[in-house]
Amino acid sequence: MAVVGVDFGTTNVRIAVRDSGEADMTPRPLAIGLAGGLTMPAVVAFRRQHGGVAIVVGEDADQLEGDPDAVVVRNIKRWALSSDPFVKWHLDAADSEPPHWWKEETRCVTAFGEEFPVWDVIRQILGEAFRRARQDGLPDEFEWRAGCPVQADWEYRSELAKALSEFGGENKVTSVIEEPVLFLTLAHNLDGLRPGSYLVYDLGGGSFDCALVEVDDRQPMTVYASHGHPLLGGDRIDEKLYQSLDAPVPRNELRVAKEKLAPDNQHEPLPGDISISWGGLTALLERDMFIEKTRAVMREAYISAKVIWKYDEDAPTLGGSAIPSCRLGRMASAFAKDLDAIILTGGPTKSPYFGKRLTEIFGADRVKDAEDLIDPSVLDPNMDPKLTGVSLGACYVAAENPSPLYVRRLPVRITLRDTATGASVEYQPYQHFVRNFSPASPFHSSELPSPAGTNTKCELTISSPEGTVLLSRPFSLDRRTGDKGPQLLIDTLGRIGIDFADGRPPQLVIDDPPWQTDQQREILRETIARRQERERSEKERVSRMLTDNLYGWQIMPG
Repeated sequence: MAVVGVDFGTTNVRIAVRDSGEADMTPRPLAIGLAGGLTMPAVVAFRRQHGGVAIVVGEDADQLEGDPDAVVVRNIKRWALSSDPFVKWHLDAADSEPPHWWKEETRCVTAFGEEFPVWDVIRQILGEAFRRARQDGLPDEFEWRAGCPVQADWEYRSELAKALSEFGGENKVTSVIEEPVLFLTLAHNLDGLRPGSYLVYDLGGGSFDCALVEVDDRQPMTVYASHGHPLLGGDRIDEKLYQSLDAPVPRNELRVAKEKLAPDNQHEPLPGDISISWGGLTALLERDMFIEKTRAVMREAYISAKVIWKYDEDAPTLGGSAIPSCRLGRMASAFAKDLDAIILTGGPTKSPYFGKRLTEIFGADRVKDAEDLIDPSVLDPNMDPKLTGVSLGACYVAAENPSPLYVRRLPVRITLRDTATGASVEYQPYQHFVRNFSPASPFHSSELPSPAGTNTKCELTISSPEGTVLLSRPFSLDRRTGDKGPQLLIDTLGRIGIDFADGRPPQLVIDDPPWQTDQQREILRETIARRQERERSEKERVSRMLTDNLYGWQIMPG
């Protein structure tokens, strides 16, 4: 049966199909845009007409911008996601005003006194896209797959699945997969990826996503972490460019002109005898700290990868719960040096600015364009993988091709309790690392509120967010009188201890925490072996000295 891949983006929709037949059949995008184009704008307009409201979708809706008798709705996907706490937090933190047509209380689009539920609006867009796809050879029988942003919650994914099911086809495997992962699925199936570790830098029209993925020919791709930002997209750049111009220009022409700017093409003309410049674009993006903001998202994904836990059925149990074992592969090391490539995909990365800046940061040997991974003899030259990679990649998620493996991340809580008084403090180092990105530096908590004194009985507990105790150790705390209280310490080997901040060495409490990586364990083993060797050598030296002194004393004259 044919497999249909759907990429419902913030700004555009794309559909591809992989026909049934030969196992090596290459997917092809369907022409759902005007004049044979491969993209349809994800835009819908509500137009006042004959005493009612008519709905217009796609390019025709795009052209109604500024019409007093039309309400043009863009970026509807972003507002469909706005119920997710993570997305809502970003919208609130950016003081992002909702568009005039959005009513959060009912999650509806309002136009001329009527309300249209958000998923009914999305169905209008998808319905038009499928109608056009049928005109370009969409099979009558197919299985569909779809991409989604990494921040999409269960509600969004299930609603998208329900909406797609209304346009024919069926689904027998996991249907909605994160967009950057689907691009790697395409590259992997077209033999564009050798085994290794990759970060996908997916800058779309409305949001930025990234994923840390390990490719191994012996098993499905493993997704160690993914992260995103719902407001870092090409539309943000276009809006700022649009505001900087003296005269309004069609936004689609502005977008195309922006992508043509380069160090060797300093100016690009626009209608109305105006132009945009390479210097103006780079200055705008530098002021907005665009690259730095995407790097912050990448760091969060990396730190997430460092605390991924996957329950191991064969692991020993503690208190009836399996102790999670860390499965990090090569992701446990420093951020960039162990990545085989940082792959740029998504329409806005067609601007040379992104490749240039990221190359300055990570090196030319690691930054790759999506086009570099796809053999041009395999795909039609018109099938730009930066634009069509998600829908094409979705076509490879079929019953005979296992879906990517998603390892389970389990942030933990560390609790220090004074068993005599019952007073306790709690920390979540994962949150600290995400905020500060110091994976190679020790973690110090704030001062612990414990009274000065010797032999204070304490208990240090590591537990899951659900409260399952994973590890518990009793110990005695010897705090001397001083201005500073002790601090919880997690050193660079992942060990937990108490730092007294008074010159004494930290008091080690737990040397084998669940998040400790294989690399840290190996370093720890080597450190312990060196220490034991030094202790053995010192004992031998003292023993020889005592022996020499003893014999020397015996032969001394009376």
